[in-house]
Amino acid sequence: MGADLFNIGRTSLHASKKALSTTSHNIANANTEGYSRQRVTTETNTPIAEGSYVLGTGTRVAGIKRVHDKLIQKKLNHSTTSNNFHEQRTFQLERVEEIFNEINSDGLNKILNKFFNSFRELSNQPENETVRAMVRDNAKLVVNDFKRIDKHITDVKESINRKIHGSVEEINILAESITSLNKEITRLETLGGETGDLRDQRDQAVLKISEMLKVNTYEDKKGQYVVNIVGAGSLVAGGVINKLEAKAVTDGNAQDAGQMQITFKGRKNTFVTNSITDGSLGALIKTRNEEIDLLKNKVDDIAYGLVKSTNAIHKRGYINRKIPVDQNGNPIENSQTGKITNINFFKDLDMKKNASRDINLDQLIEDDLNNISTGLAPNSPGDNRIAIAISRLQHEKILGEETTTFEEAYLTAVGKIGTAAGKSKIDEEQAKGILAQAKSIKERLAGVSIDEEAANMVKYQHAYDASARVIRVADEMFDSVLDMVR
Repeated sequence: MGADLFNIGRTSLHASKKALSTTSHNIANANTEGYSRQRVTTETNTPIAEGSYVLGTGTRVAGIKRVHDKLIQKKLNHSTTSNNFHEQRTFQLERVEEIFNEINSDGLNKILNKFFNSFRELSNQPENETVRAMVRDNAKLVVNDFKRIDKHITDVKESINRKIHGSVEEINILAESITSLNKEITRLETLGGETGDLRDQRDQAVLKISEMLKVNTYEDKKGQYVVNIVGAGSLVAGGVINKLEAKAVTDGNAQDAGQMQITFKGRKNTFVTNSITDGSLGALIKTRNEEIDLLKNKVDDIAYGLVKSTNAIHKRGYINRKIPVDQNGNPIENSQTGKITNINFFKDLDMKKNASRDINLDQLIEDDLNNISTGLAPNSPGDNRIAIAISRLQHEKILGEETTTFEEAYLTAVGKIGTAAGKSKIDEEQAKGILAQAKSIKERLAGVSIDEEAANMVKYQHAYDASARVIRVADEMFDSVLDMVR
C-alpha cells in the first residue's frame, strides 16, 4: 500500500511541478509578441487489478499544448495582409500627390496658363522687349516644372524599386527561418519533445511574411508544413525553400529599363511580379505599375504635345529683325542674317518617352529674344498672328487624338491620383478595424491573462503541497510497518 501511495504521490508531484513550470512560462511571456499560452494536459495512469478491485495508479502528463486555432491565425494573417496593402498604398499615393500639390506653390497647370497668357500679352505688344523676356522666362518655368515632376516621379519609382528589393530579401530570410523551424519541430516531435514555442515562432514568421504578400499555409499529405504564395507558387515546403529574387530587367519583358521584377531563383525567366497583388509588396507593385507609370506617360504626353504644337506654329513665323529681301520681295537668308524663319521655340523631340525629362528651349530662343516669332510675314511690325495662334493652344484639343486640352489632360491625371488616394484612405481605415478585431479574437483565445495564471499558480502550488503530503503519509505508513516487523 505504501509503495502505491508513493507512486501516486510521485506522479501527482511531477504533474503539479510541470503545471507550475508551464504557468510560470506563461507569465514570463505575457508580453512576448506572438506567444500562445500553454496548458498541461494530464490523464490517469493505467489502473491495476488487485483481487476484485481496480485501483488507480496516479496521473501522468499527456503533453503540453499551446492554445491555438488555425482558422483564427489564418484570419489574422489575411487581415494583416490587407491592412498593410492599404497602408503602404496610401503612403505611396500621398507621396505622388505631393508632387502635384498646387496649394502652396504654382504647379504645372498654373505655369502653363502663365506661359500661354504671356504669348497673349505678346500679341498685344509684339515689339516689346520686356514682354518677350517674360515669354522666355515663363517658358523656362514650364521646362523646369516638367523636369521637376519627372525627377520626383523617377525618385518615387526608384524608392519603390528599392523597397521591392528589400522586401524580397526579408521574405527570403523569413522563409529560411521557417524552413529551419520545420526541421526542428519535426525532429523534436519525433522524439516526443515540446514544440509550442517553436510553432509560435513559425506562426510569427508567417505573419511577418503576410505583411508583405498573401500566403496560405497547410500541411501536405506527408505532414510537411507548406507556405504558399497565393497566385505565385510554393515558398516553403517542409525543409525546402524556393527563394525569390528581385532584379532590374532591361529586356522587352519590362516596361522600361531598370524595372524591378520578381522571379523564383532557378526560374529567372518566369516573372511573378504581377501575381503579387496583396500586402505591402503588392501595394508597391500596383502603385508603380499603375499610377506612377500612368502619370509618367501622361506628363510625357503633355510635354510632347506642347513641344510639337508650339513648334509647328512658331516655325511658320519670322524673326523680329529687319530682314533683307530680293527684288521680288522675298526674304533673303544669309550668314549675316542667320536663320530668319523655321525656328523651333522648344528643342525638337523625337519621341514621347521621357519628353518631360528632355524638354528644353531651342538654343536660338535662349540666345536671342528677337528669335521669338510673333508675325507670319517678314518685316511686318505689329504682326501678331503667330503669338495669337500659340496663345490659343491653351484651349485647343490637341492631346488624346485631338479630344483633350492640356489642362484637361493634366487635371484628369491628377484627379485620378487624388481619387485613388482618397479611396485608399477609406479602405485603410476599414482594414485597420478588421485587423484590430482579428488581433482581439486571437488575444482572447491565446493571450496570457496574468490574473488567470496567478490563480492557476496558487491552485497548482496547493496541488504540489498536497502531493508532497501524500508522500509524507506514505513514508510514515511505511515506517509503521517496519516498526511492527521489528
